[in-house]
Amino acid sequence: MRRIGLIGLLLVSICLAGIVRPVQAQQEDRQEHDYVGFYGMDPETFDYLYTYKTVDSLHFANFIDGLLEHDTYGNLVGAMATHWEGNEDSTIWRFDLRQGVYWYTDEGEEYAEVTAQDFVTGLQHAADFQSQTLYLVQSVIKNLDAYVNGEIPFSEVGVKAVDKYTLEYQLNQPTPYFPTMTTYSILLPVNQSFLESKGLGCKLGEPEYSSCQFGVAKPESILYNGAYFLKNFTSKSIIEYEANPNYWDRDSVYIPNVKLIYCQQADPTTLFLAFDRGEIVSAPLDVNNPPLVKSAREKYGDSIFVTDTNGSVAFVTFVFNRQQYHSPLDSRQDVSPKTNQQKADTKAAILNTSFRRAIMRAIDTESINMQVVGEELKKISLRNTLTQPTFVQTSDGDCYGKLVSDSLKGLNPVLYSKQLSLDDGQMAFFNPEQAKEQLAIAKQELIAQGVTFPIYLDVIINSESDGSFRSAQALKQSIEQHLEGEVLINLIMSSRENLLASKTAELVNTDLVFSAGWSPDYGDPKSYLDILDPDNGDLLKSFGLNRSAIQSQEEKELKEQIGLYVFKELKEAANLEVRDMDKRYERYADAEAYALDQAYFIPLYASGGSYAVSRIIPYTKSYSPYGLSPMKFKRMQLSDRIVTLEERNKRYEKWSTVRQEQLKSKSINGAVEN
Repeated sequence: MRRIGLIGLLLVSICLAGIVRPVQAQQEDRQEHDYVGFYGMDPETFDYLYTYKTVDSLHFANFIDGLLEHDTYGNLVGAMATHWEGNEDSTIWRFDLRQGVYWYTDEGEEYAEVTAQDFVTGLQHAADFQSQTLYLVQSVIKNLDAYVNGEIPFSEVGVKAVDKYTLEYQLNQPTPYFPTMTTYSILLPVNQSFLESKGLGCKLGEPEYSSCQFGVAKPESILYNGAYFLKNFTSKSIIEYEANPNYWDRDSVYIPNVKLIYCQQADPTTLFLAFDRGEIVSAPLDVNNPPLVKSAREKYGDSIFVTDTNGSVAFVTFVFNRQQYHSPLDSRQDVSPKTNQQKADTKAAILNTSFRRAIMRAIDTESINMQVVGEELKKISLRNTLTQPTFVQTSDGDCYGKLVSDSLKGLNPVLYSKQLSLDDGQMAFFNPEQAKEQLAIAKQELIAQGVTFPIYLDVIINSESDGSFRSAQALKQSIEQHLEGEVLINLIMSSRENLLASKTAELVNTDLVFSAGWSPDYGDPKSYLDILDPDNGDLLKSFGLNRSAIQSQEEKELKEQIGLYVFKELKEAANLEVRDMDKRYERYADAEAYALDQAYFIPLYASGGSYAVSRIIPYTKSYSPYGLSPMKFKRMQLSDRIVTLEERNKRYEKWSTVRQEQLKSKSINGAVEN
């Protein structure tokens, strides 16, 4: 779920429309409808304990239940667990499991009861196969790192089945947010007997990728304890789910059948026309098609709404150690027009803090966002932080975004005024005057180093996406205009294939990564801020830098030069605060403020904030800015008619009132997650 480029965000948002097909209600007051929708990329694997990719988790989130999930209001509620509690210092967590819940084959045949041992098995399989999300818990669960490094047997790792229905985790340090981590895939269960039946290479403790068939992209490769079975997966054609009739929470499942049809390049206009024909349940409204917008407003004016934003964020990153100046696939493609001297000048400029601050303040993010969502909505989804500003709040009710803005004001009262707010829906950093001032400081420092102006920045973009092209043009115009030609942008038109070929830091072929995105995995700011870690952060590749295990001496010195290790000290100080959550959030806010001030990245916008029409009954599905719950069809309800804006607003008012009351109640006992 976590790594989402802008391409992925667009595919998810565009291709999740669907057809409503009514089926006979099981209860007199209960409406059930089938869902027929679209998907844009094939899942690669159903080994849910291994993969980190959204294209996989969008599906298996509906097949496998973990310990906890989220309800409609964002509360953590039991799934396989009925009760959970930690010890006094949150180093030991116990979960009481729901009894009488079974694993089923894809044909609906009962296989075995779900027990505590299945969660132990799941973690060992994840560790054996070097799960792509293992790092989330490798340093959290006691002795897990030692097992991964081959130093101890798995029996000494801090997870055990106390009895058939009691699961216990022992942690390396107090981790009060650990329950939120159980909503992600790394801590899901698997039945050992079934796992090891899928090939010799699946045997616990003796992993062999080539001879293990668990989780291959076929319905029969996994067992199911969740709301749905996968009944059919035909590559680049169709994916079908069927509701589990024996599901423990069957009353929360209102969609009996899900059918997803492959649509690699389905554009918003095509989807809207399908909606207009009554074929699909929801569709985006393409603001770049004025005749269609006019027609839609005339017909659906009382039903067009603006989609909610969420915890994911899109941003620009600087490439601090660029080594590639053409496509990794073909040296004749995507070639930088810069001379060797210009390449050296660009690198020196990017390493200069004032230069990065100037770029950050020269970018009119409204103009960029407008290319996708239109003039009317250009502000709504703007984001000014890495962490969603409402992600967590203190016991006094202060949202995380306010903590970050307060910290920035303390760092530099000149750059950050008393009026600074980092709330969504505004441009907190765009300031042409400050941009020129910061550039003047940078220019003086850089000329002393022998750098020649103007500075040329290559920006590589996907030529197959009209929205990406328009947004990049807006970026170019904004920077060149507000920095008065002292910085010039070379737009390099590439293909999706070439862009995806930049798999390592050495292969990143751009000076600004204009397609970075992130979505959190659990309910703590750590899930966002860890991506900037100079040793193991997920953004290192986008910075053109390697992890510490394989970094060069030059890369280590570059990290020190730009202050990434100072950031790490701030981040680690926050992570060590586990007793006072208010202080924890304040310290994470200090770390994020430092990263923003250093302009390692430039926030652009969140996912959402665009026009749509829908028959999905609003505020019925699970709500959370992190974890697998938002991907579930469980709880979602569909109507046989279009939901009007009036109905939507009434539902939101009721949902929001209940949610705020619940948050207020929680905050009495300390800081709370979103």
